[in-house]
Amino acid sequence: MKVIVNADDMGMSDEVNQSIIKLHQKGVVSSTSLMANGPRFNEALELLSQEPELGVGVHLCLDGNYNSARDYVSLLDPANNTFYNKEEAISRIRRSAFDKDEIYREFSLQIEKILDHGIRVSQLDTHHHLHLYFPVLSQVIRVAKKYKISYIRSQRLSSCLSKGYLNNLYRYMHHLYLNMQLNSVQGYYDPEIENCSGNETNFTRLEKMLASGRGIMEIMLHPVGEDDPETSFFSSQEVQQLLSRHTILNYSQLSSFPNHSGARVAPKSA
Repeated sequence: MKVIVNADDMGMSDEVNQSIIKLHQKGVVSSTSLMANGPRFNEALELLSQEPELGVGVHLCLDGNYNSARDYVSLLDPANNTFYNKEEAISRIRRSAFDKDEIYREFSLQIEKILDHGIRVSQLDTHHHLHLYFPVLSQVIRVAKKYKISYIRSQRLSSCLSKGYLNNLYRYMHHLYLNMQLNSVQGYYDPEIENCSGNETNFTRLEKMLASGRGIMEIMLHPVGEDDPETSFFSSQEVQQLLSRHTILNYSQLSSFPNHSGARVAPKSA
């Protein structure tokens, strides 16, 4: 099977940065998503400059202390002039309380900051999966077309992570809509590793997903340090050997696989 192993939150902390780089050097992580306004953004840039084979996307933020501008009417919490917390942001997205042009402007600023540092951006995704909601997805698609970024993370879950019929149906329709506009892979797999006690089960789940052979999947990681259960699991020789039996690639290499999801290689014009 062909898989992209993407590590989110590059730039969030030194621990996250170092964990991502170490997993990349072990041949596990092939791609990462960079936070334009992460506290350790500059340190992330230095590390990325030394790893030319690591694909880089933008981890677009719309919640937390990660905003680029401070003159928005709808996006910011007046108590601190930063984005709302995750729960409030989701509530406001669902109520269509965020101005779409403000979302578009903010996402543009985040992408431009990364492009201005010479990073070749291969994909877009969002912090806390906020593009699962169509008002945000529409603006992610809009900025992707503006900057000619062909790939956006699919919100279609692997079969191992069923969240119920209606949720899965929504995600499937979301996936179809996204691929009408741009490109994605077949879906994503979240290892959901919370502790090391269930590693036998975690390994079996990962093995089953990799054996499914359904298109190209993204394995989504959130490394936060060597003692983190997820980082420890994917650092193990057993997992590394399992992954080595498959094709690990990043989003910038997907043009070599035009039939990975039935999507186009290049985006439609805006």
